[in-house]
Amino acid sequence: MLMIRTQQTRLGMLGQINPLLKLIVCLSVTIVALILHQLEAIGLLVSILLLLTLLTVRLSLKVWGYSAIVLIIGVAIATILRDENTALLSALRLIAIALPAPLLAGTTAPSDLVRALQAVRLPGFLVLSIMLIWRFLPLIQQEAQRIIEANQLRGVNLARQPRQWFSGLFLPLIFRIVSYADEVTIGLETRGYDPNAPRSNSRPLKWQSSDTYFTLGAAVLLCGIGYLEWNR
Repeated sequence: MLMIRTQQTRLGMLGQINPLLKLIVCLSVTIVALILHQLEAIGLLVSILLLLTLLTVRLSLKVWGYSAIVLIIGVAIATILRDENTALLSALRLIAIALPAPLLAGTTAPSDLVRALQAVRLPGFLVLSIMLIWRFLPLIQQEAQRIIEANQLRGVNLARQPRQWFSGLFLPLIFRIVSYADEVTIGLETRGYDPNAPRSNSRPLKWQSSDTYFTLGAAVLLCGIGYLEWNR
């Protein structure tokens, strides 16, 4: 229990929310972002998502910087073409579509995601595939960073030597990926994994008071966005 509470604290205030509920809300927000056409409505949605992201997810300054540069370039190009409203609307829609993913990933433990997917009766092989991808992407990032640091110790700056990218980065990264895949396969075979076998769950999903508050907050937000979109 202490380990579970520590993990939830590390994931922030949204880490205590039912993972299945968070998944449904994130999908709903993405769909809503695709159908909004009023700047006020999509601006409200983006403001709330940005606030939640800043409060609950730790993203590096480089990620924020690169995202801002891409958005500024897109808005500048559209402004040059004399379509400012469409440019701003497209930029805000892009942000609204992109933010739910880091929110869900940064506040949901992989084990909680698996329990949520099992609750909707997804096939076992599909749950395993999503779980491996969920855990695999951070590992790739860590391995790439280690390879870059190892090259720097050898006096090779990959940022200034694009010719060294294949032999200095991509090739060792491919070997590490193959190695991890072999380790996962051996681990599954050792534990006798069978996707078709019935499985038990030591931590079944339960509805808590925090889930009720989260649902009410999401409903109020969506109602406010709907009012700004269709009643103005």
